[in-house]
Amino acid sequence: MQPRVVAPYFVLAALVHAAAVATRFPDLAAKLPAGAADAIMVAQLPLVVLSGYFEGRLEYGPALKGLPLWMTIKSRPVKLAFTTAFIYVTIVAAQTFHVSLGPADPAAPDSFPLQQRVLWFVMFTAGFFAIYYMAATALFVPILRAVTRPLRPLPTPIGALVALVVGGAAGMGLLALATRQQIPAFFDAVHAAADKSPVVFFAVLGAGIAIPWLVGVVVSRLNRDG
Repeated sequence: MQPRVVAPYFVLAALVHAAAVATRFPDLAAKLPAGAADAIMVAQLPLVVLSGYFEGRLEYGPALKGLPLWMTIKSRPVKLAFTTAFIYVTIVAAQTFHVSLGPADPAAPDSFPLQQRVLWFVMFTAGFFAIYYMAATALFVPILRAVTRPLRPLPTPIGALVALVVGGAAGMGLLALATRQQIPAFFDAVHAAADKSPVVFFAVLGAGIAIPWLVGVVVSRLNRDG
């Protein structure tokens, strides 16, 4: 497929990931309804693998041999989707392990006024976009292409659904690591959040996974039908 065909899917995925990044800002995180943060976290990795499934089917056109991967992806929506996803995982890990490399710290001092703390957070996220993009293409894209390759011969709805399942399984492990928890403990915490507020949890999870899946399947079908 040509990148422009599935651009609506990748734009939507980027918006979902960007919204998830915003929820890591402490003042906004404190206002989220119960269960929302856990649902947002659970939705990220399945959506990343789903993006990998669709990205692996794209034809970017001719490119010079020897170029790094980040230079061969000729689609802004694709770049936005993977980069915002990588930013989210990075922020979660940085906040969990209290990473601080000079100004490279998502947590501004509490003494700062709200506006200054917002600007600090935006600088740590959007301000390093190019670096995050190169890291995402180096770490995410090659692995996702390999993982989703066996799924591409399947009918699109089925292949995309299996990608979500694979992403959900992998996401539990990666996010448990990023939040410094054992996988069973992470799973129990997510299960408790779902039980506490099932409507919010599954509504957020559906918006973050089911709607992008549907959009991706529809635009792929339109491409097949010409």
